[in-house]
Amino acid sequence: MRAFPALRYDERVAGPLDRLICPPYDVISAEQRADLAGRDPRNFVRVELPEQDHQSAAALLAHWRAEGALAVDAPSVYIHWHGFTVGGVHLWRRGVFAALRLYPANAGIVLPHELTFPKAKADRLELLRATRANTSPIFGMVDGRAIRAPLADGAAVEAGRATLGEDQHVLRRVADRGTIDAFAEAMRDERVYLADGHHRYETALNYANERNAPPNADERFVLAYLCALDDPGLRIFATHRVISGATSALDAAVARSFTSSPIDRGALGDIQPGIVLVRNGRFTRLEPRASVDLSRMPAAWRELPVALAEELLVRPAREDGAEIAYEHDTERAIDAARDGRVAILLRAVDPATLRAVADAGERLPQKTTYFYPKVPAGLVVRSLDLG
Repeated sequence: MRAFPALRYDERVAGPLDRLICPPYDVISAEQRADLAGRDPRNFVRVELPEQDHQSAAALLAHWRAEGALAVDAPSVYIHWHGFTVGGVHLWRRGVFAALRLYPANAGIVLPHELTFPKAKADRLELLRATRANTSPIFGMVDGRAIRAPLADGAAVEAGRATLGEDQHVLRRVADRGTIDAFAEAMRDERVYLADGHHRYETALNYANERNAPPNADERFVLAYLCALDDPGLRIFATHRVISGATSALDAAVARSFTSSPIDRGALGDIQPGIVLVRNGRFTRLEPRASVDLSRMPAAWRELPVALAEELLVRPAREDGAEIAYEHDTERAIDAARDGRVAILLRAVDPATLRAVADAGERLPQKTTYFYPKVPAGLVVRSLDLG
């Protein structure tokens, strides 16, 4: 870990931070992008998810710096408090922005937990080539002792506040060299478990290799948001599957690999079953048969509902031509289960399980987890040309 000279909005020039930050690129719909871009000409969505080519994003960053809307801090790390409401309960999640050294997965230091899709990596690589900036952070989980003790809030000064939707953001800056060194030393022997941003991390690693960057070059680091594994505000939602088509293949897969029993919709939250199939308003709990052969699945997966569903239900349906959509919102997934579509509701994976899977050197299927809430883009930006 090391400090970095962040690019941050100067509100005296750029205006209120509320109008300028945005969610990360992978959760922004076309409608939301239009709304964000309409809030302010300097809204960061124009860089994070450019409407034109990626060179336009690079030009905007340069222009905003030239006019003073983006200013450069002295090398620092940042404490970020993120306030949000889920299930009627208001929570705060504490994280730290810093520059994280890049390692290949087989080094066993920064560990992914799920597979990725290649298309998103190609887009992020083009943006990184054009802007030479980490426009949004990867999200990593670490042992809480490594970030709490050395980075107490008392060592920081407030650097900004913003509200995005219903979420609240408080950014605090730590510039003291001794405090930063203590943080880096505390993190030295820790593993980082990637929660979100697998595409961004792999893209940064590919870019560093593409540039043949030496070990301590700026390209060998990436902007990271780190959260304690035991943080009370860390929330992981399941990513449910919605299947269109291949009904016969799906029915055959259910009969072959599972026992079925009806379940009331109202009991879902209390029981939290592993796999529930939803069709035409009916809810069916599925349990894998003891006779099912799971030997081709990694041992770290065999107890996980998402892996069982992906291997035993989704894969046969996909091979028979089904279209698969992903939805982390349970109610929206249930509402989608009509007009011939089927929803597969899954129990969320907890942080300890993700850690165990990553420690075993395995990756879960794509779209396994949905970390909530997302870390915003535009609070801090890391330019590779600044350090």
